[in-house]
Amino acid sequence: MSFRDLLRLVLLNLNRMRGRVIMTAMGVMIGTAAIVVLMALAAGLQQSATGDLSQFGPINQITVFSGSAFGSLTGGQTTAEPLTTATLDDFRSLDGVLAVTPRLSLSAPGLFKLNRLEGFASVYGIDPRSVEPLGFEMAQGSSRLARGVIVIGARVAEAFEDPRARRASQDDSTLDLYGQTILLEMARTNEQGRTTTRTVRLRVGGVLAERGGQDDYSIYMALNDIEELNAWFSGTRPDRRREGYTEVLVITEMDPAVALAVEREITRDGFFAFSASSVLSGLNTTFLIIQAVLGGIGAIALIVAAIGIANTMIMSVMERTREIGVLKAVGATNRDVMSIFITEAGTIGLLGGVVGVGFGALVTRIIDFFAVNSIRAQNAAQGIADTGGPESIAIIPAWLVLLAIGVAVIVGLAAGIIPALRAVQLDPVTALKYE
Repeated sequence: MSFRDLLRLVLLNLNRMRGRVIMTAMGVMIGTAAIVVLMALAAGLQQSATGDLSQFGPINQITVFSGSAFGSLTGGQTTAEPLTTATLDDFRSLDGVLAVTPRLSLSAPGLFKLNRLEGFASVYGIDPRSVEPLGFEMAQGSSRLARGVIVIGARVAEAFEDPRARRASQDDSTLDLYGQTILLEMARTNEQGRTTTRTVRLRVGGVLAERGGQDDYSIYMALNDIEELNAWFSGTRPDRRREGYTEVLVITEMDPAVALAVEREITRDGFFAFSASSVLSGLNTTFLIIQAVLGGIGAIALIVAAIGIANTMIMSVMERTREIGVLKAVGATNRDVMSIFITEAGTIGLLGGVVGVGFGALVTRIIDFFAVNSIRAQNAAQGIADTGGPESIAIIPAWLVLLAIGVAVIVGLAAGIIPALRAVQLDPVTALKYE
């Protein structure tokens, strides 16, 4: 029997029992729609949770702290070894590591000034040699750090205002700090209570592109500049070969697997480390479990639908006993007869799956519409309407559509095996005498 003949015969048979096929396919449709809705909500939640990990840094950037500072977070299994210059050299020797730099904060409270404007910002010092591997995206200027040259975050300008005016003297969006020379004013007090001030001139050599994380509000300086300013404020300069650093950045190749491997190696040495790659890996694992559970709940409806398909096809075998006998009498093989019934069952699954995906997509959009508008209404009531709320809480990726239809077809084919075997086992002579 050719495929065309098989397809024509299957469509003819399904059309003869149209009402029963529609009712059976509706069971598959409900199960498929349930899978689509539940997994679309899980996929939307995953996208919302993992869509913006900029606060943890790029996926190839690992933040490392000394074990003594974070021993309690790892069950006390970390060592008290500091992040010395020798330790940093060990990190640089790891496979996949492109650069290693301390990340040193300005310990002195400082006030930035530009003409009549004043502002505050977090100030960090990094090794200028690591700037290129860090991959700073620039909105203006260059990321090059040098003595007296700084790179600022995209929203640092918003921190500047005129303290003598009730409102800022100019709109934050029009304040352009690129190329400007700003003053950093610091003060220290000695044991006798005498206060000494210091003013440092800093030229803004570049402005970072907005990323949505802490970098937008940070200022980066050369590591030696920060070391010198901290030494002036504290009166001492630590020996980094012995005392080490508090925080270090390790930049790896742009591959999450490489970053995770390096992070595990660093953690194994007794240091506390985390990165966007490890956070993303943990979230993906969690949401994979959630999707499996929700998909399993929807699959229960498909199992019930499979019982309905099997029942429909068994009834069809009983009603078409003489027809099966005729087919065998005119030369149809057992394989032909089995192909007919399995194809009919698979077609019912396909029809239910296609309609179910469409129905599930409609239900998902309705849920998404009301949920998003409800969240936005709550934000507006709380005075945070500017954020607008999420664009969507549910997404239907292409793989979900293919998965849902594929599962529906497989369920249909599986449900048709037993009826097909019953049809194959019928004796032609007995089937022709069946009334």
